[in-house]
Amino acid sequence: MVSVRRLYLDTNVFIAMAEGEDRLSSILYEMVGTQEPDEPFLYTSELSLAELIALPYRHSNDALIQLYDDWITDGGWLSVGPVARSVLWHAALIRSQYASIKLPDAIHLSTAIGFECAHFLTGDQRLPKNIELFHERWGIRNGPIQLEVLTLTNETVSSIINARRSRG
Repeated sequence: MVSVRRLYLDTNVFIAMAEGEDRLSSILYEMVGTQEPDEPFLYTSELSLAELIALPYRHSNDALIQLYDDWITDGGWLSVGPVARSVLWHAALIRSQYASIKLPDAIHLSTAIGFECAHFLTGDQRLPKNIELFHERWGIRNGPIQLEVLTLTNETVSSIINARRSRG
C-alpha cells in the first residue's frame, strides 16, 4: 500500500477521471471520495486549468470546459495553488537539476513541493521516479526536498485508496 498524506495530481489525472471510460476513471472518483473535509489531501496548480481546457475549447466542448473549471477551484475536494513567483523559482531550480523536465512539468512539481506533498501522481512516463532538490543561494543551503513520482495506474490508485481507508 502507498501511504500518502498529501497527493499532487498532474493534469493527466483529471483527464483520466473526466474523459476515461474505464476502471481507472471510476477508482479515481473513489480516491476523491476518501478526502476528509478537515484534512486536505489532493492538490494541483492553477496551471492545470489552462492545460485541461485547451482541447475542449478547440472542440467547443462547453460541458467539459465547465467541468474542469468547477474542479480546478481552491476549496471543496481540491486545493489549488497559484503560479506564484516562489513556484517559478523552484521550477527553475528543478529545470537546472533535471534538464529533461519541461517547464510546465517543473511548475507542477514545484507547486507540489510548495504544498509539501511527498507524492506526485501522473501518467507522464518521462518524469524521474524521484525528485530530490537542493538549493543553495548566498551560501545558504536548503534541502533536500524529496518528491516521489507515482505512476497513474489502477494498482497505484487502489493502493492509495486502501492505505487511506486502513489508517483509521
